[in-house]
Amino acid sequence: LFLAANPATTDRLALDREARAIHVELKRSGYRDRFDFQTRWAAEPLDLLREVRELKPTVVHFSGHGGWAPGTTGSIRGRDIVGEVTPSDSDVRGLAFHDAADGAQMVPSEAIAQALAAAGPSVRLVVLNACFTDPMADTLLGHVDCVVGMNGAIHDDAARAFAVGFYGGLGEYESIAVAFAQGRAAIGLEGLPDAEHPQL
Repeated sequence: LFLAANPATTDRLALDREARAIHVELKRSGYRDRFDFQTRWAAEPLDLLREVRELKPTVVHFSGHGGWAPGTTGSIRGRDIVGEVTPSDSDVRGLAFHDAADGAQMVPSEAIAQALAAAGPSVRLVVLNACFTDPMADTLLGHVDCVVGMNGAIHDDAARAFAVGFYGGLGEYESIAVAFAQGRAAIGLEGLPDAEHPQL
């Protein structure tokens, strides 16, 4: 399950190109028949629960913005997803989903973990292809086997290259650890920075 969220109030990302690249890589792989790649666009918070409940995916991949926003879990306007400073204890750390007005709504990692737990045990791997998502891993690991997060800001091209290498490895029936290493290697092969940002 590929959940994409790029609210109008956030920097534009090429999420469509990332989804296409993953789809193409899986179609090229030797085990392509083992994958059913489903995409959901303009994801709102409840879409996580609804889609996991309906599709029962093994992998949930979130692509968009992560980080923290000052103070509240409600809707945020402007580019309040911060990464350049250290978050305070009152800042909300999480993922930016769409709200009803196409603004950004920060969803904290605890709410995401609760949704995954409530929807059942199908999800084994979560990929958070968004900036500053590595700190969310500890919260999610109570409910899934593996989490990939980013330990800083990651450029759009590097995030896409990581996804191609990672899903290419999974598509060839490699272990998650080997596929993860291939994702990081793909960033370097493209001559891009940020290869150290993905964390397993």
